[in-house]
Amino acid sequence: MKLSLKFSAFFFVFFGCSDPYTKELIDVQQSAMPVLIRNVNVFNGKDSTLLRGQDVLLERNRIKRIAKNLDFDRTEYEVIDGSDHTLIPGLIDAHVHLSGSGAVPWSIVRANMEYNLSAYLFAGITTVYDLGGIASHIEKLSKKVETGEVVGPSVYHTHIPITVKNAHPVPLTQEMLPWPLKSFVNVLSPLLGDVKEIPEEIERYVDRELDYVKIICDQIPPGSPEITYEQLEVAISAAHSLGYKVFVHVGSPENAVMAVSAGADVLAHGVWRGALLPRQADLIASSKVPIIYTLSGFSNVHRIYNGRYAPSNLDTMLVPSEILSPVTGQDGLRVREQNVMNEFFKDVSSKNDFLRSNFQMLMERGATIIVGTDSSLPGTYAGSTYLQELKMLSEFGLSNYQILNGATYLSSRLFLTSPDFGYIAEGMRADLLMLRGNPLEDLNAIADPTFIIKNGQIVNRLVER
Repeated sequence: MKLSLKFSAFFFVFFGCSDPYTKELIDVQQSAMPVLIRNVNVFNGKDSTLLRGQDVLLERNRIKRIAKNLDFDRTEYEVIDGSDHTLIPGLIDAHVHLSGSGAVPWSIVRANMEYNLSAYLFAGITTVYDLGGIASHIEKLSKKVETGEVVGPSVYHTHIPITVKNAHPVPLTQEMLPWPLKSFVNVLSPLLGDVKEIPEEIERYVDRELDYVKIICDQIPPGSPEITYEQLEVAISAAHSLGYKVFVHVGSPENAVMAVSAGADVLAHGVWRGALLPRQADLIASSKVPIIYTLSGFSNVHRIYNGRYAPSNLDTMLVPSEILSPVTGQDGLRVREQNVMNEFFKDVSSKNDFLRSNFQMLMERGATIIVGTDSSLPGTYAGSTYLQELKMLSEFGLSNYQILNGATYLSSRLFLTSPDFGYIAEGMRADLLMLRGNPLEDLNAIADPTFIIKNGQIVNRLVER
């Protein structure tokens, strides 16, 4: 723990001279009055049809009543007209890295976790699952959000992912950091070795304030070391015995099959490194293990590697130019001057076609697809990439209902038995979006919510789209 704190302190001092995070993206419209949303249609996150013409009463950060034609005294409530609008649960990004900036090694920009949180909330994301960072730092930030000291989505998290010696994310992280920070990576990363020692390693890993476990089962760069089936199975079993669900980062068809066979609860990333065989797709889909596909991140890596990446309007609004410019257009070709990063980007680019074909094989077999972005990393950014992810899921064949269900209700249940978010019902947390029209018919409605509501309070966007 002392080493982690020293590492982090040095990191922020080293990059403390440059701060591109000058925009204020959001603030909260503080009000002690209950909020009554009148005559609004409701997509509850679970059901494929809308509840029409409902009155929804929010009080003390909870949904207190849902009914038609509630009697009310206008002096007691802040009243919002929901006519021609749809209320949906706040969105969930099921794969984020708050401690990432999205910058590249040839143009380093330090991360600002509080800014990242504000960018997620700006995009209507009211809950995030962090899948890799220093647990003590993210837990501290999570508590600041809970107390209202920091405005942002609710944060659930793990620690630095569990891996084996010289395996991902060690080589890529070492390349992304300048000397002498890169020398700390192997020390900080939780590494598995002898199978007999793994249960104790897992006990030490979860002896932090974390919500779930993450394990790496992948080769980045290609040919690097990879966890064995026995190591993975023992690690997952040990985590389960301690009451923790396990997210497993996968890449190849073999990785995915190994993960579900070893007992993984969630696959972090879809299958992209190679073509799925029908029997492999059958096994993965029939396991009912949810998949956080992160299509947009792989698509953008492909574009960066080929000098064709162009940020969206929302990217340019939310992401500092110091982060976007070095990967935009021909500038992105500088990735080829790197070592590990080049090998990874080249691998992703050469296998780009497998992303769609594998996705469709799994979708046709009824696999559960969850929405997540892997932000912030080069090509995938806090808040803005989420809308790209939704668009790609639609282009790849998911219905609007499947996308919304995977962005709310299903996502809320990845590791929690009875979450109080991701579903609109009486007693649930008042994390909500109010959208013009019907997102089950037009998914673009999500891009411009009339109201974002976090913990019962209205969130104001300070930057015009």
